[in-house]
Amino acid sequence: MAVHITPEQEIWVMTPEGAELTGYSREYLERLAYKNLRLPDDERLIKTRKRVGRYEMWLPDLLRYIDEIGYGPHQNKK
Repeated sequence: MAVHITPEQEIWVMTPEGAELTGYSREYLERLAYKNLRLPDDERLIKTRKRVGRYEMWLPDLLRYIDEIGYGPHQNKK
């Protein structure tokens, strides 16, 4: 990915924005955010916070997750 993020930048994205960046659906990212919020802070894959009924995800962690898992929904291999 061509996006370069410095560690001192505080970049939080809402789940719809994250969906556009990753190719995953908003619903998938909301479930991922919900699961992350239930974990203790030190065990979370992605920093997540809830704001007024919506989830925000830490963009550098989300991009790292993409690097490890891959973009968008995986296609069935035939």
